[in-house]
Amino acid sequence: MRTATPIKLWDDQTNPFWLPDDVVHLILQYLYAYQLDRCTLVCRSWRRLAQPMLFDLVTCATYSRLSVLHPSQPWTLYAVLCYCTQVRSLTLSCALAPSFLQHVSLPGFPTLKKLVLTEIPTYKMIVQCFRAIPAELGLEELSLSLASHYTERSLDMPEKPLHLPAIRIFSLFNENESPFATFSLLMDYLFPMLLQLRRLVAHTIHFHSPDIVRLVEANVGSLRYLDSSEVLDPSGVLPCLLNNILREITLCLPVLPNILGRYLSDLGIMFSNLNMDSLAIRHISFVISSTYGLFDLGQHCDLWAQLAGVFSRASYLETVTLLLEVPPWGQSSMFVTMNDMNVHPAFLPLRELGRLRVLHRPSPGHKSTTILPSEFVASL
Repeated sequence: MRTATPIKLWDDQTNPFWLPDDVVHLILQYLYAYQLDRCTLVCRSWRRLAQPMLFDLVTCATYSRLSVLHPSQPWTLYAVLCYCTQVRSLTLSCALAPSFLQHVSLPGFPTLKKLVLTEIPTYKMIVQCFRAIPAELGLEELSLSLASHYTERSLDMPEKPLHLPAIRIFSLFNENESPFATFSLLMDYLFPMLLQLRRLVAHTIHFHSPDIVRLVEANVGSLRYLDSSEVLDPSGVLPCLLNNILREITLCLPVLPNILGRYLSDLGIMFSNLNMDSLAIRHISFVISSTYGLFDLGQHCDLWAQLAGVFSRASYLETVTLLLEVPPWGQSSMFVTMNDMNVHPAFLPLRELGRLRVLHRPSPGHKSTTILPSEFVASL
């Protein structure tokens, strides 16, 4: 720590409370957003240190009435963000993103690690955005939300492949309900930077996405967290994932009762053949459809009991979570509820060990927004 001479006051007395800038900077790192906001009003010196740290997550959306968010004037937005040099996460609406990324200097944000693009209408717009991202930026996390009318054409494929470093976290959300909708061109374009993933979240309305399966297979040796709407094959990629360093997985279960019964049976055989104590897996979650009925639960009682017995004998497994999808039309007495799962005898071994959790999860197409307390969002 450097030493410094205390500042002289107007009456020739010294100020014993003066601190060096590096000490003030260290203290400011432990403050919340509202506390940093007050620190910027203390003096010019504190403002210079506290203002860049005020926002670590910034969200810019086109629904704001402020002129700084007009797509034709991205430089005015940068005039505001230039004071937030320690931004770690930047969320942009895709109507604003191409112009913004082309007119600003992203290397001016050295701490930026996460980029979120929302409401993506076309594949062409994604290409425009990534052309403006420099390779030296060092992104670690990318999140893409495709619009419900997302389309892509082979004519929009770029001449040059993507040359960006590999990222560690990738999230994809697709709300296009059309049976002919595809995002294959997008996945092919991004594939070179998605080969060392540690965390993958892929929520799509369709239950079978070959591109997601290919992405999972390409990252079998590096994935530690997987949450996908894809129903993974118990005799294919799933055992390979569990036998590596995967620590947490969310398994999406089939909707049709007869197919679900066979799938639960295959899962029971697969987990019984694995040496659970030698695996790195610590948390397992099952996504159960909102149309899963009480009669179906009774029919599958033995299959659930078999899985619960295997999980209860795994020494290092910490939690087994049942995620019940919430239907947009409300809950019906015909379908399974949280109370039904919490008292069902098939899960008794897990309840006795304190490993069972039953939670709600929004169904596909049902929009829900969660704001974490540690994230400070500035809607400029």
